[in-house]
Amino acid sequence: MKKLIIGTLCSALTLFSACDLDKFPTDSIAQGEAWQTLDDAENFRNGIYSYLQVVSGGRNVYPQEFQSDLYNALAGFGNNYGDMHRWNFTASQYDIEYIWQYNYVCINNCNNIINNIDNIALADADEQAQANNIKGEAYLMRAYCYHTLALRFAKDYDPATAASDLGLPLVLVGDPNGKPARATLEETYQQIKSDIAQARQLMTAAGEANSYYFTTDVIDALEARVHLYMHNYSEAISLSQGIIAKYPLASTVDDLKNVFLVDAGSEVLMRVFMSTDDRTNEMADFLSFNTASGENGAYDPYFVPSQWVIDLYEDSDIRKQVYFLQDDLVTNGIEGHDIYMLNKFPGNPDLKLTTYEYYNMWKPFRSAESYLVVAEAAYLNGDESTSLNVLNQLRTQRGASALSVNGGALFQSIKDEWIREYIGEGQRLEGLKRWGDGFTRHDPQDETILSTGTGMETLSVTSDDIRFVWEIPANDQNANQNLEPNWD
Repeated sequence: MKKLIIGTLCSALTLFSACDLDKFPTDSIAQGEAWQTLDDAENFRNGIYSYLQVVSGGRNVYPQEFQSDLYNALAGFGNNYGDMHRWNFTASQYDIEYIWQYNYVCINNCNNIINNIDNIALADADEQAQANNIKGEAYLMRAYCYHTLALRFAKDYDPATAASDLGLPLVLVGDPNGKPARATLEETYQQIKSDIAQARQLMTAAGEANSYYFTTDVIDALEARVHLYMHNYSEAISLSQGIIAKYPLASTVDDLKNVFLVDAGSEVLMRVFMSTDDRTNEMADFLSFNTASGENGAYDPYFVPSQWVIDLYEDSDIRKQVYFLQDDLVTNGIEGHDIYMLNKFPGNPDLKLTTYEYYNMWKPFRSAESYLVVAEAAYLNGDESTSLNVLNQLRTQRGASALSVNGGALFQSIKDEWIREYIGEGQRLEGLKRWGDGFTRHDPQDETILSTGTGMETLSVTSDDIRFVWEIPANDQNANQNLEPNWD
């Protein structure tokens, strides 16, 4: 009898429900037994949403954030993400392997739903609609994971070369003995688009702010994101404009604080469920507090933003007030005074068990992204008027001044706005790769508190550096000789 190994999946189900192991052996469940009722499908659905928590926030964001030019490592950072920051990481970098592994686990769990849910005998049309929605969610989550992996482990999508550029191994059915080769990047994006199309046909859950689940509006937001990377600018604009119309931005300090403190706001299309009983991927590296430091304790983060990043924000910009905390810190016994630290993940009070914890629900889709997608796509599509207008809508609602720029200055303003809005959320490295830009780290806040040296505060990286594309993890290459590496 064909068996479905459930060790990993069953642990994932603990977010919403426990696996019922009373009827089955402790190490496996027969495939036919696992898919009998709609309740079984709901349990597997809960499992994929649990894994969305695993592949969101924390260690899924830190590597690309600290690899970028936005931060400086402090003297007491303990070499955490040091190889990423110095750009000397290898195919054996653990955090990269984590991102690869757990996105594929989530994909495998989605495949389980997609390939088995139709085996359930459903009672009526309502149950069929419910099953269809679950299957659609699995397609959309698979697309989300594949796109995440493509952004990290493949080149930027170039329509002229995508048919020959390396993409991802596309795993669509469970095969523990399979050793798939990598598809092309064009085939990878075709699969992502196909999964999104399937989700659009099957899902019926209407969009609502602060949803814990995928909705039809999340379909639009993800597809717009994919179209931006594929250079399908008109499609990206159309889908994003629909999001802008439905999800108003926070325009006051209090409203924006709510978005990032209590994880709720009118601009949040979706947030990843978390509770005090099930927390993972704490965001402590930006704002950790050491109770043993000094007389009363002190902030002791691993990285702080560079001064030039802080200077991007006008004093009237509510993001400067919400996203940053200016305070003293102590790093490796060295005091720093009035240092700006990233305060975007201050710790939701409802998720705290002790005072100094930094758990927040990850928000993979906010309408702020839609403004930036329209601004960038319109500019690249030759419509500078729309680009500037939408960019200024975002800026003025955040309390910043309206701009009057065009040409290259407009494009640079869009790039800077991506920093202002999405610092700390893993977007910067993706943007640099998408734009074909290198960088030089410069202008730290206070050199006396930094870890300095080769590859640190003055690192320069050219746009063709191979490490803009992460290498397939060494363990996977060793186990599967069909995986062609990214680096020579």
